[in-house]
Amino acid sequence: MELTPDTMLQNRYRIIRQLGKGGMGEVYLAFDTSLEHEVAVKLNRSQSKQSSTQFINEARLLANLHHPNLPRVTDYFLMGEEQFLVMDFIAGEDLGSLIEKQGALPLDRVMYWAEQLSSALSYMHRQTPPVIHRDIKPQNIKLTADGEPILVDFGIAKAAETSQMTATGAIGYTPGYAPPEQYGSTRTGPYTDQYAFAATLYALLTGQRPVDSVQRVLGKEVLTPLNLLNPTIPAQIQAAIEHAMSIRPEDRFASVDDFLGAMTGAMNDNVPRQAPTQLANAGSATIPSSSTAETVLRPQAKQEKPGPRYLSGCSYILLVVAFFIAGAALLGGGALFFFWQSTRVATANTATALAAAQLIPDDAATPRPATATASLEFTKTATATSTTMPATQTSTPTISPTATVTLEPTATSAPAGGGKAIAFVSDRGDGKTLQIWSFKPVLDASGKLVASDFIQLTSDPGDKTQPAWSPDGKKIAYVTTGNSKTNALDIWVLDFSTPGSQPIDLSKLGGDDSDPAWSPDGKWIAFTNNGRSDGIRQIYLMNADGTNLHRLSYDFEEYTPAWYPDMEWLVYVIHASDNAYLYMRNKVEGYATPQAYDAAEIFGRFGQVKSAVISPDGSTIAYVRVDGSSQHIFSAPWKSRGANSSQLSTTNKDYCPVWSPDSQWIAFTSERDGDQEIYIMTNAGLLQTNLTNRPGRDLQPAWQP
Repeated sequence: MELTPDTMLQNRYRIIRQLGKGGMGEVYLAFDTSLEHEVAVKLNRSQSKQSSTQFINEARLLANLHHPNLPRVTDYFLMGEEQFLVMDFIAGEDLGSLIEKQGALPLDRVMYWAEQLSSALSYMHRQTPPVIHRDIKPQNIKLTADGEPILVDFGIAKAAETSQMTATGAIGYTPGYAPPEQYGSTRTGPYTDQYAFAATLYALLTGQRPVDSVQRVLGKEVLTPLNLLNPTIPAQIQAAIEHAMSIRPEDRFASVDDFLGAMTGAMNDNVPRQAPTQLANAGSATIPSSSTAETVLRPQAKQEKPGPRYLSGCSYILLVVAFFIAGAALLGGGALFFFWQSTRVATANTATALAAAQLIPDDAATPRPATATASLEFTKTATATSTTMPATQTSTPTISPTATVTLEPTATSAPAGGGKAIAFVSDRGDGKTLQIWSFKPVLDASGKLVASDFIQLTSDPGDKTQPAWSPDGKKIAYVTTGNSKTNALDIWVLDFSTPGSQPIDLSKLGGDDSDPAWSPDGKWIAFTNNGRSDGIRQIYLMNADGTNLHRLSYDFEEYTPAWYPDMEWLVYVIHASDNAYLYMRNKVEGYATPQAYDAAEIFGRFGQVKSAVISPDGSTIAYVRVDGSSQHIFSAPWKSRGANSSQLSTTNKDYCPVWSPDSQWIAFTSERDGDQEIYIMTNAGLLQTNLTNRPGRDLQPAWQP
């Protein structure tokens, strides 16, 4: 509700007027009739089912904060679903208004405010658990009559916990000041306040709001170096601020104290910090020129943040895309400028056909020896696949007319990923049957990732899993029960380019077929079959119409194939000596001879691997690393052959990665919210966002080219 003047709250607080309004609620000036003084009343509008207990606990935590640069929280209460905080009213001007009047502010004044505010932030971050403000900006810093800065508006301040993500009830943020992790579902923490604090200092020293962090992540904007907007800023102050505004949280300072130390250490006594009484009447003092000797900012120890682990598996899905944000450092006016820009590896565009291999029936031919190290003992015992498989289906599938759809991006929002849609598996139709659906990932007007235009692509009886788009985006392969009497799982293909077309059963092998992967030229489909008498999974190839079916694997357990973009390599997981690691086969030999992806270590440096996908630009491999019941998504440069891997996903329940066509995004399945959901993140692991966000099962994404 919007409170009108003279409204009484709790029979105590009489509303005087509204002070401000935002997406998260309003702030009002009120009169406390009990203590007979003015107070600020913040009305929080919860956008989730946040419990009243949680709000009360966090309000109590805020009420226990006592610092000269923070307002006191003196009361809190609930009225229906609305939450109220009562705080000290700070009557002074905010720094946002000061910037509007004066533009860039004097360095000495800004550095004094920085020292006071960093003290307040460090105090908040030292609480147990730490208190994170989450909306630091010039408009939320008020100046008292004595010139002291007060950090106000605790409307979305939260207690940071190990398991905490950006709660949907506290997703307020201000573009330009909010770091990327605040836009998605990634954890926020002291490093979030550090970015916003640095962005605030940037604005104070330049008179300009920084570019939005999401635009920086997407490569559409670059942060303008401070010295280009204000040449008088000392080099180390510039370097420290830009370092604290790094896109990746782990690249920032370990703490706000370290950030302040990097700035004040650079000042050497050449920039005086005035006392509060001097500041009150300082006006627009001349910014002192920098005589500080230029020195290199030393990297600080990175802050340890709680990291998740992995979950259970999923035979991978198709379509690949890569890792675009690589760090670069620019020198501008003698100052370090840190920013991220895309790195691309050109993809060879050879369309050589696969060398034909003769069909070898199961267990009929003499196995060819693999080129594995002689000391390896290859496991021949069948291991159960953890992929969700369809339920038994006895009738021949008949696709409904609703599946004849044209999947084109809408013009209402900016599409993300360079493709048309993401297909995925969901039970959202009848609450129990897994069907293939699709949606379009888009960036809305505020720059937030959302899903739109959900369409059900299949509707015939029986569960369907593991969708995989053909390279031209016109056909989709998936796994469901075949027509054979054994009710085994087969690879089916549905053609959307022909209205009214019905799905076709392609594989029809004995045993279960899974993990369909289209070759980049669209002529072949690689897949896994477990129909051998010992149940060991093997990799097969067939033409896109199901003909020329032949086996690639012979002795060892091999599964989840993935293609390199120019088809030079077919990458897959091999299971040997109780280890699951990456192997690959070369096109020149008709994909006949296996060799280790990582030749540096006997089982590779990636750890236990569940599946792998290569970005369409060929630069990066993403994979799932398994540790017991935990699963994380990692990435590494393709050419590093197992070195220099980086963890991307932030919980231990993330799997089934798939690349976007432009190699800048990764969609994946996550169970971090208690059920299976489709998430998206950049190829650097930023902006992790839940796109499906519903009870039930949404899993196994596949990006349409």
